Amino acid sequence: MDNFIWLFIIVGTIVIIVMANPHFSWWGKSLVIIYYGALTFLFIGRTNHINEKYSGIVPVPDAYWDENSQWALTASNLMLLPFIGILIYIYANWFLNAPTITARILIAVSLLPAALLVFFFYFIFNFGYGYRP
Repeated sequence: MDNFIWLFIIVGTIVIIVMANPHFSWWGKSLVIIYYGALTFLFIGRTNHINEKYSGIVPVPDAYWDENSQWALTASNLMLLPFIGILIYIYANWFLNAPTITARILIAVSLLPAALLVFFFYFIFNFGYGYRP
């Protein structure tokens, strides 16, 4: 399970952001938890399958790196593109419900750290799980 620590950090962060947000109903929160839980199990299972398929072969063939990199890219897209949609929904609600201009400016400025978080997660996920030497 040490191999998947970044996966759990990324999914945990996404789930915490959704659970702490009052703009989601209970069924929306449940849907996010089910989606990311199923995606986590699918990613771990498929990654272990790829690793077992090519275990014991020395040197590691290019087919392993191709298959593993493609799977990591697909999984990161399945994980982070919906997260971007979630963040857009949250920020739109915050922006529309902001009482003052100052609050709207601060919300707009906070988009930069949110975007950096998404790019950081995308880089870490693809580098950590889909790296090809």
